[in-house]
Order: sequence, then C-alpha cells, then structure tokens
Amino acid sequence: AQMVLQNPTVDHAVLETARGGMLRSGLGFDRCDISVVTNVAADHLGLGGVDSLEGLAKVKAIVPAATHRNGFSVLNADDPWCVKMTSRARGEIVYFSMNENNPTVREHLRARGMAVVLREYRGAEVIFLLEGKRETALLDVRHIPATFEGRARVNIKNALAAVAVAYASNINLEAIRTGLRTFSTSFYQTPGRLNLLEIGGYRVIMDYCHNVAGMVELADFVRRMMSSNTVAMLAMPGDRRNEDIAEFGAVAATVFNEVVIREDAYLRGRQPGEVAGLLKAALVQNGVREENVSIVPDEQQAANAVLDLAKPDDLIIMLADKPAEVWETIVQRDTQQWRDQKELVPGD
Repeated sequence: AQMVLQNPTVDHAVLETARGGMLRSGLGFDRCDISVVTNVAADHLGLGGVDSLEGLAKVKAIVPAATHRNGFSVLNADDPWCVKMTSRARGEIVYFSMNENNPTVREHLRARGMAVVLREYRGAEVIFLLEGKRETALLDVRHIPATFEGRARVNIKNALAAVAVAYASNINLEAIRTGLRTFSTSFYQTPGRLNLLEIGGYRVIMDYCHNVAGMVELADFVRRMMSSNTVAMLAMPGDRRNEDIAEFGAVAATVFNEVVIREDAYLRGRQPGEVAGLLKAALVQNGVREENVSIVPDEQQAANAVLDLAKPDDLIIMLADKPAEVWETIVQRDTQQWRDQKELVPGD
C-alpha cells in the first residue's frame, strides 16, 4: 500500500484491506476517500483472536471508520453486519443491494440517501442508481461479461458495489457503462476468478473459491450453467476449522457429480492428507458416490486427473491455488487435443 500511495503518478489506488493484515499491522493508510465492505462471512474464524461473526465485523468496520468525513462508505444493504457498520462509518453512506425493495435501502432513500440496486425492468435485470427520488438506469446485467449473462450472481453484486464506488469518484455514467461492458473474467484480466476456457467440447472454469460463502456462490453459478454433468477439482486451506471444511463439502456435494481433491502446497499446520480426508468424508456423507471422489494431492496432477474424467458437454470447475500453472495445464491439454484431432482427419 505504501509503495502505491507514495508513487506520484498514481491518481486512484484500489487497496484490498485483508483481515489478517489489519490484525497484524493495521491499515496501510490513514484515511481513504471511499471505503467498501462487500460482506461479512464466516471465514478465517478462530484465527487472530477472532472467533465470531460479530468479532470479524468489528475488524472489517475499521475500513469505513477510516473514511474521510467528506468521503463515501459503500456498504452491502443485504448483509446485516454491513448495515450495522453505519454506526462507525464516516462520510456519506451509499448502499448497494440485489433487492430494490430492501427495507434499509428504502429508508435510506427516504432520507435522500444514495443507493445502487438491481431492478426488474422491461423484462431484464438492470442496475439502477438511486438518489432520493431520482432514478437512473445504467445497464442490463446480461451485457456485463463478468456476469456470464446474469448467471454469476456474485459478480452482479460486485458490479453494484463497483458502480457505487465509481459514481462516488465522480466518474461519468457513460464511462461507468463502458467499464462494465468491457470488464471480463478472462484469465489475462482476472486470473483465478471465474476464468472460462472451452476445450474438447467441454467447458473449464478456473476459480480461487476457498471458503463456504464462496462455495455457496459458486454452487449457485454452476446450477445456472445447466450442465448435465459436473466435474471438479476441490481443496480448502488448512487453517480453516473442521466444521468449515465439512460445510464446504456439503455445499459442493449439491452440484458436483465427480470430484478430485487436491491439497495446497502450504498445509498451514495440517498433516498431509488431513484436509483432503475431511473434505472427502463431507462429500460422501452428503450424497456424492465414494467411487466418484478421489484424492490427488499434487495440484497439476489433480488438474490432469479432472481433465481425464471429462466428457463432451461436461462442465469442469478447477479451484486453483496456483492459477497460472493450472491454466497452462489446461491450455496444453487443449493444444494436444487439437493436434490429435488434426492427425485423425483423412487427407491432412
């Protein structure tokens, strides 16, 4: 943060203020112009003296509390813990919500506040900017590549927050629309974040989902992709609680037919195979057939094992710890399949 903020050529700095960093070293800045809290989810509990959602919310509230008085605090109106942060947040509050009828948003608007919401409008889902009684339609979410035509609900939420930040930064509406239309989740723009590659007749999506809240969102996305068969490479960090690993597996079991479990290179205090064993048990207990769950600890070998299982029209989900290496594995497999198919064409 200090390197970026001390650079005289930087006009806007977007800084992730992670829970761990704040607990260890505090904020990397004194005051921010705009703060954003997207959610408070049960992740990292039991670490750094934070054992509850209430405690985690107090840590995350440090960010809006450090906002300039003439700045903006952007908060998720659909998350009760974020709404409670208004008591500590500085600057003008801007809410975002997937529900335009959210009571917190409606009350805020009656008080002439500002919000960004998702609204059903003329047969589409459209992002609206609301300021008191003034309403501005921004964009149909199907025209935002990162939402996969509206299927990736988590990226609709992210888009709402991004619109709030951009508008608070005095960026004009047409520039905001252009940004939304041109931002994608390609590997080269957002490595490890819902990167899609179509190979050999099936689709591969690579992501860095590593907690229960993320798996809930990913599972919803997988359902909306409407694939007849889904194959996944799964893992979880070793510093998560056993109950978190079990819940992660339970959610994953609702959408994946075949699973290869890998392990992170850094086990974070666990024994080799421990997390993988817990995850496999959770998957089997929640309905995945035991013969459809295998453990391949090495990440690249696990990625290849998943690709070996895949059939045409399958949807493959790769939860990668080293996205660049996994992406290269996928691309190499695609290249080899193209060569193999070309060799089978008569007369070539």
